[in-house]
Amino acid sequence: MSSQRNKVMDEILEDLSLAIGEDERKQLIEYTNCLLEGLKRQRLTGERSAEDIINKQIYDSLYPLKFIEICEGSKMLDLGSGGGLPGLPIKICKPGVHLYLLDSNQRKMKFLEDTARKLRLQNVYYLYGRAEVWGQDNENREKYDIVLCKAVAETKVLAELALPLTKVGGCVILYKGPRGRQEVDNARNAIKICGGEIDQSWNYKLPTGEQRAIYKIKKITKTPQEYPREVGKPGRKPIK
Repeated sequence: MSSQRNKVMDEILEDLSLAIGEDERKQLIEYTNCLLEGLKRQRLTGERSAEDIINKQIYDSLYPLKFIEICEGSKMLDLGSGGGLPGLPIKICKPGVHLYLLDSNQRKMKFLEDTARKLRLQNVYYLYGRAEVWGQDNENREKYDIVLCKAVAETKVLAELALPLTKVGGCVILYKGPRGRQEVDNARNAIKICGGEIDQSWNYKLPTGEQRAIYKIKKITKTPQEYPREVGKPGRKPIK
């Protein structure tokens, strides 16, 4: 079983053209094992086998590294991190990044802390609570070079949650499925109001055949102070 996991991991790293060290490759396998163990106690991902986790979640998480440069020392926020996807796989491959994991679920945050410790990752930080609150916090507002959003909410909601946390000149990376283009088109005004613009997009397939898309939103101006609104309102009444 262990040899099969190694084989599948090698295949996706080759497909992604990611040249990482043996230590990082082992950490990705160890992270996969942590997810499998954590799934016995709580829902961290929909996949239940190591091969599916690697082919779907790890591959998907790492795909932006094919075309987006992440510099040493960058501050990267994983918004709604859940089981650590996509933040932890990227952190493993880019160890010089300062990774911030944000989630309101205490059990999942405990899993993230335990996992980062097992993986011996440095410069990983934990933001407990809601993005609406952290987005109005002076220490975190417009402080992040990159904000990652995977399986969190619709794009018009994410515009209000993610862009206030992104520094001007930084970017938001949205992971979306085949209907992502319609979502992003419907969110153009919300993105503009919150200080962003759609910069680039990439369509691709997972090794298992599912269609995926990545959208890069560039932060070009400061977000108006009224955004994000109070907890829950972006989801209930998204910006039109």
